[in-house]
Amino acid sequence: TEAPRPAPEPSAQSLPAMGRALLKLWLCELWVLLLDAGVDAKLLPHEEDVYFINEYVNLHNELRGNVFPQGSNLRFMTWDVALSRTARAWGKKCSHERNPYLGKPYMAHPKFNDIGENMWIGLENEFTASIAIRSWYKEKTRYHIENDSCSRDCSNYKQVVWNTSYKIGCAVTPCSRVGHITRAAVFICNYAPGGALSRRPYTPGVDCSQCNKYDRCTDYLCSNADRDEVIYYRFWYPRWEVPRPIVCDPLCLLTFFLRTLCFTVCVTAVLVIQSRFPNILLGEEMLFASEVVEVKPEKVEEKEEGIKGEKMKKEEEDKEKKEEEVEEEEEEEEEEEGEEEEEEEEEEEVEG
Repeated sequence: TEAPRPAPEPSAQSLPAMGRALLKLWLCELWVLLLDAGVDAKLLPHEEDVYFINEYVNLHNELRGNVFPQGSNLRFMTWDVALSRTARAWGKKCSHERNPYLGKPYMAHPKFNDIGENMWIGLENEFTASIAIRSWYKEKTRYHIENDSCSRDCSNYKQVVWNTSYKIGCAVTPCSRVGHITRAAVFICNYAPGGALSRRPYTPGVDCSQCNKYDRCTDYLCSNADRDEVIYYRFWYPRWEVPRPIVCDPLCLLTFFLRTLCFTVCVTAVLVIQSRFPNILLGEEMLFASEVVEVKPEKVEEKEEGIKGEKMKKEEEDKEKKEEEVEEEEEEEEEEEGEEEEEEEEEEEVEG
């Protein structure tokens, strides 16, 4: 009988195949873990998501139209993009505080100055617009419309059913932490015109009985086609938003176009001139060299004239010195002759 053959050792070629298999197995496990972790994950809606907008606008109108006691002068609400951008910008602060820019002109809206605000803060994976808005509306149990008083805070309810408000914009923002809540969602709704909340939010009575004469009754609310028109403020964003979205308005576009046009014209002109006059730079160099050559003889002549002038001055000075010396010698000789004559005269007088 033949001896049993030893088990073959893994070859060098089989090792890469085993590594690839282990890598695939590890990637599959990682994919399963990611899927399992993302089961409960939920992306928060963008402020301009149509379904999100319809959800909170329709719910507001439903609650306003079914107030008790009935309201005689509540207005129909429509969406406003500027209010939703303001809600998003402040939500990014991840703060409990009220937005301080709501009462400042053109800081929270390009048209309205007094803006109302409601805020909800909760767990991100539990957020829905319906839950947040109904929690505000539940504050009606604390409000007594007969004497316009609240047993506890009911400002959110009063803003939801404030009769003169007819524009609304909301946004939800994820925050890692707000107060004691981790992985929080900050849901803010802004209203225009905002409520002062210092009176009854509406006048009880028959539905739409106190609407303006140009209004019509829609879902038990006062609506007006001109007032309720949706205006999209394409280039408006809150100036205090950080980071600020990059927006180029018509003036910005015009400036960019003109600068591009000027640059293109300049480059084209340079290329055309260079193609038509290829030796223009060489000609400028030659002219410059000739000017240099012409300047040199002039400088030499000036130097020679200067040297000659200096020589002439020196010669004149020497002549003047010689003349002065000659005059001095002549004066000395005359003085000596005068002295001799005086001596002779004295001698003659003595002899006489």
